[in-house]
Amino acid sequence: MNDNLYQGPYDVSDVSAPSELAQFGAISFVPNGLVTVRAEVEDGTGKVLALSFDYEQATLQVQAFASPKGENIWHEVLLDIQAKVTEQGGTVFQQVGPFGSELVASILDSNSQNKTLRMFGFSGDRWLLRGTISGPSMDEMAVRLFLENIFRGIVVNRGETPLPPRELLPLELPEGAIVPKGLL
Repeated sequence: MNDNLYQGPYDVSDVSAPSELAQFGAISFVPNGLVTVRAEVEDGTGKVLALSFDYEQATLQVQAFASPKGENIWHEVLLDIQAKVTEQGGTVFQQVGPFGSELVASILDSNSQNKTLRMFGFSGDRWLLRGTISGPSMDEMAVRLFLENIFRGIVVNRGETPLPPRELLPLELPEGAIVPKGLL
């Protein structure tokens, strides 16, 4: 039995991409009543930087970036992340996961507590989707597979606007989204 409902992430032009999506600009996904979706919003500007999917006691955060046509920039990004984590005193190791090369990092959070993160990427047509899973239950197999399937079901709309490689693709809140007071 295949527990992977989706075979993505998908490009918006992919005819096999899921339909009936919640759209947040460059990133769309199949709504799922078992997760809480949060938009990570930059203080002061109100710019949406990432989407986070909370499930059980774990979170999948996703961001989409521009990349050159026909190029897979994940390995280059992975090496940069590895260097930054090490530079900040964290530990990191590379492993192979369901999306290819990925990183597992241990860093200190704002409360000086060790926090473990698992980071992986998927290159599409002129875009890179990066996922980061964190939280106390991130290593539980059922939770991990559930969040990986959320990642597989994401549809990326790169758009036609020229952007430099690694530029964050624009995200936006859908009409009617509830925004807690003080965020915007």
